[in-house]
Amino acid sequence: MSGGASHVVIVGGPEPEDELLAIVLDDGEAIPVFSSKAEAREFLESTGDFGRDWRPLEVSAAELAALLEYQGEEVRYAVLSPPPESWEGGMEVRVVERELLVSLLRQQAEAAREEPGRPGGLLRRVLRRVSGG
Repeated sequence: MSGGASHVVIVGGPEPEDELLAIVLDDGEAIPVFSSKAEAREFLESTGDFGRDWRPLEVSAAELAALLEYQGEEVRYAVLSPPPESWEGGMEVRVVERELLVSLLRQQAEAAREEPGRPGGLLRRVLRRVSGG
């Protein structure tokens, strides 16, 4: 994988060609983005049979930005490290506008090119911003 911190998305699906998983929120669809493959696997395992056709994929900041940009207007949000599904009572999620996250990822990718050894932590920084911490 090329420079920068890694992020994890979920790909696969029942079709022969891999898709990027999107989840449905009250006001649109969102791409779940995780900090680790273990976190993504836990999320998938909580979905029961639905999760069997999907798998975590680790991507760089630049690759994630490209994947999110490709979604265009179809997907308005990204969900940061959503907890495992809870079919009883829904789940609380941290949502960020897709375009804002793409901009932050582009900045992270640029910083990684300028300072190759610099640690990532983008999701932690965004989570602090979103939750006001």
